[in-house]
Amino acid sequence: MILSCEDPFIAVLLAAADFEWTIRRAILALGARETKTIKDEVLARCFGLDGYKEAWMKEVQPLTDKGLTDIIPNWQYFREQAYPLRNRLIHGIEGTVTPQYAKERVAAFLSASKALAEFDESCGEPVYGRKIIRLKRRGWLRKDLPSRKKS
Repeated sequence: MILSCEDPFIAVLLAAADFEWTIRRAILALGARETKTIKDEVLARCFGLDGYKEAWMKEVQPLTDKGLTDIIPNWQYFREQAYPLRNRLIHGIEGTVTPQYAKERVAAFLSASKALAEFDESCGEPVYGRKIIRLKRRGWLRKDLPSRKKS
């Protein structure tokens, strides 16, 4: 739907918002500490792509052994082309973009969001469809729990 948006400027901003919503939910879902602590101490101070990368490294990577660069496809393009366009548009440095220029970057944002959501799902912690609340610190993920066999 975002890719079919008639205004490329709006398409980039919507795709960027989708990515930022998804990465924040992914950090909450996969993080080790209580969700309130992650919200108050990590995400409240988290700005920009480097901030998300640092938050992921601190909260998620110790449990998953995967960094953002391992999950987000074509990280270099995402970091050097897609995310900077979001910043230039949102801060008014650029006022417009061509449809083709925007389309490639929108696709990068949506691909990153999809990869994060799929990774969370594979870890047993989906980002969609539920409120994420964890009241106690954890040292494991659902996918790591031993399966319970019915006798």
